[in-house]
Amino acid sequence: MDVRAVLAQWATGVVVVTTIREDGTRHGMTASSFTSVALEPPLVSVCLVSGGTTCRLVRRSGTFAVNMLAYDHRDIGRRFADANSDPEDRFALGDWRTTADGATVLGDAVAWLHCTVTGYHPAGDHTIVLGRVSAAATPRAAAPLIYHDRTYYEGIAR
Repeated sequence: MDVRAVLAQWATGVVVVTTIREDGTRHGMTASSFTSVALEPPLVSVCLVSGGTTCRLVRRSGTFAVNMLAYDHRDIGRRFADANSDPEDRFALGDWRTTADGATVLGDAVAWLHCTVTGYHPAGDHTIVLGRVSAAATPRAAAPLIYHDRTYYEGIAR
């Protein structure tokens, strides 16, 4: 049974999860396992590889941001998905900003959320990270970037 091939058939939006390193520099990775959990209180979740850098950094900082990519952010999605790229160089592409509360957000994202971690839940080789939204914005109205069958697609035009 090829579960990976089956799960690749589920289309999803693409986000970049950002957080802060121990030295104060920013870190980010592309993710597709993101979901809204509740509106009251406002909770979201992301699934991170338990032994990965992003999970370790989110555990240390206790915060993360979710940046929802637009159809024209395909190159940003690829850059942050490349484990071999220089972590700081990933931010050379795009209009990355630091919010008043210290979150790293994409200035022209479809939307972004800054979250404070409220829980960690082991799930196989991943950790489900639950976060309470502390700040959010919708910088521009644009079709989303969609990921399906290991390929990026432009979302439905508005």
